[in-house]
Amino acid sequence: MKRVVLTAMFLAWLPVYAQPKPPDKPVTATAARDASGGTILFHNNSGRTVTALEYIYTMRNPDLTVVYAATAYYDSAIDPRSQPPIQPGQEVRVPYRIPFAGATPMVGAEAGLFSDGTTFGEPHVVLTIRERRGYTLVSFGKSIADLNEAAKDGLSRQELITLFQNSLMTEASSAGDSELVACIQTVRSQVLANLISARRPDGTPLPVPELIQSQIDALNQRRELLRNAMSK
Repeated sequence: MKRVVLTAMFLAWLPVYAQPKPPDKPVTATAARDASGGTILFHNNSGRTVTALEYIYTMRNPDLTVVYAATAYYDSAIDPRSQPPIQPGQEVRVPYRIPFAGATPMVGAEAGLFSDGTTFGEPHVVLTIRERRGYTLVSFGKSIADLNEAAKDGLSRQELITLFQNSLMTEASSAGDSELVACIQTVRSQVLANLISARRPDGTPLPVPELIQSQIDALNQRRELLRNAMSK
């Protein structure tokens, strides 16, 4: 998930954050354009497994003025399939759409968590990663509750899809905590995509009760993984 950062204080910090990192940093990050639109490479320079990162991404003109800035996350406890833990010495690639063709992308891994419970980076940034995990735990619970309710109501596949689509639109206009809303929407979007695409090996749609239960089981598994990670 990406959040555009607009505060003057943040922009004042960007020249420091966006500078190339010395090799003794626990994680180095680089950005490059490619045929798919762009890639961010994270390299774990430490001797410990990295489980989560907060990184800051900027686009800069030749004079280093910032034309775009965003904060994003890599977290194996939240999305283990597409964001697995980064082993010592390992490099991972993350697809990232790189805008502004005339500007130079720069990225820095500002803080993170290790599998043994230790951290690196500023404490307030580490706290943001932990808070986001808490928000995602709430998000799992909300989607599981909605799926259970849909099963009781006997909703059809299309009614179930419409329910999650409407929830996304309602939450998008919510005046609540923006990070919590973003986490809820991320989880709902993932469930919605699965509801639309889930098929048997032969290509036929799953029966609705089986479809709902498969999503509940998957979310419960992810919730348990996240709870275990948060206990460290």
